Amino acid sequence: MVKNTESLSAFLLHFLERLNSNESIEKKVTESLMDICVYCGFKRGFVYQTDGFRYFYLKETVGNDDNLLKPRFEMSEMTKQRLDHGRGRNKPFYANLSKDTPAADAVILDFYKTKSLLIRQFEDTEGKVIGFIGFADRVQTGLFTDEELRTIHLVLGSLSKEVAVREYKEREVRASKTLGSIMNNMGVDIYVNSFDSHDMLYANESMAAPYGGIKHFEGKKCWQALYTDKTGECEFCPKKHLIDENGLPTKVYSWDYQRPFDKCWFRVFSAAFAWIDGQMAHVITSVDIDHQKKIEEELIIAKEKAENLDRLKSAFLANMSHEIRTPLNSIVGFASLLAESDDKEERQEYISIMQENTSLLLQLISDILDLSKIEAGTLDFNMGHLNVRALCEDIIRNYDIKQDKPVPVVLAPNLPDYRIYSDKKRLMQVITNFINNALKFTNEGQVLLEYHLKEDTNEIEFSVTDTGMGIAPDKVEMVFDRFVKLNTFSKGTGLGLSICRSIVEHLNGVIGVESELGVGSRFWFTHPYETE
Repeated sequence: MVKNTESLSAFLLHFLERLNSNESIEKKVTESLMDICVYCGFKRGFVYQTDGFRYFYLKETVGNDDNLLKPRFEMSEMTKQRLDHGRGRNKPFYANLSKDTPAADAVILDFYKTKSLLIRQFEDTEGKVIGFIGFADRVQTGLFTDEELRTIHLVLGSLSKEVAVREYKEREVRASKTLGSIMNNMGVDIYVNSFDSHDMLYANESMAAPYGGIKHFEGKKCWQALYTDKTGECEFCPKKHLIDENGLPTKVYSWDYQRPFDKCWFRVFSAAFAWIDGQMAHVITSVDIDHQKKIEEELIIAKEKAENLDRLKSAFLANMSHEIRTPLNSIVGFASLLAESDDKEERQEYISIMQENTSLLLQLISDILDLSKIEAGTLDFNMGHLNVRALCEDIIRNYDIKQDKPVPVVLAPNLPDYRIYSDKKRLMQVITNFINNALKFTNEGQVLLEYHLKEDTNEIEFSVTDTGMGIAPDKVEMVFDRFVKLNTFSKGTGLGLSICRSIVEHLNGVIGVESELGVGSRFWFTHPYETE
């Protein structure tokens, strides 16, 4: 249908007025498609727009009730012929299917599954096709007049510019969302502040979350957002490392930082760069290395432990070579003298010395075996119910029959009956070791064994108190270490108290000593008061 000049002018004026209105772009495009369909006699109108990556999507459509138009198609489906639409670029293409239709136009009509088509593509600033505005299935079969084609060209050009602007805005939104998604999901904390004023300019979600959200950073200086105790620029601010003498960005600077409120460790990278408004900005990216720091600490501890074990092994071998050789030399030496002596008293003295050194050697071997089991974690514990007073009475009876002890070993009177769940053999080992040590250094007075209930901790505290020589204050903390012999002339290996400490700790107790030079010592340990 050929329109007169007046109607064409009115249509064009109305069309341009709508495009310049404040209505939403979607409404302007849809109504413009309807107006063109009505004015030019098409049944359907459509807009295809790129997603920026792979597809052209059917963005708006009118008259497509039968859903004949593809909802989307890949960009690769658009051959150069179809992109150029058989005519010059940025000009409307129009064709009706007939026996005289050129083959190239027929291919385009077939692609859109229509017998008549008016279509105009629009491009970005780089000349890349980013969409199409089209109309299909025209009722009339006649050609458009030159004036109508000029009007259509003007109308579609204006509409395509409007749609292209929308495409650029959508690109910006897509880019912003994509960048935001990357920034928020790349596993690092990021924030940006002004290089000169230190005003916060940006923080991603993972950076803001521990501080209560992005609101915490708005309108603040960087030190106000990150710390509660600072009133100015941080003394460790890396700004000086990020620009040269001409004020230009240099290299990235990094350091390790511990967040003050949760003590979590981060590796921080700082750089200077131009912000979107042109000002110099400071971007800080931090990666959580708390797990790495803990591993490093564990490795340092493991290294120190290995070095300490190596020292202990060397000390062990040195001590054992001496401790084993001493009683063995005595046994071998006096055995030779025993064979050569005919004097009965002299032979008996040699036998006593040999027995004493045999007992010492046996105790040494026993301590070494216990120590090796402790190191391997295989020291056996046979738990059972036992009566505490009966245990202590059994220990005292063993000392009652010994005639060579320098002072009496006594049990405190009126001790209550307590039952505990423990290892009788190991408890006796600890208490006996305490008593034996006390007897070595006590020449007068007595050695007292006692126990009492500590109600505040629900523990039983055992103690052995002597009236001996005591321990110097600077040596008290050393008595439970391995191979420690405060008196080098005393018999023993220096392992007994160390083994006692391991046993007590395995039984969930605590071991200790109180001592005063010239007055005596009190060795004690605790044991949970649990019946099972």
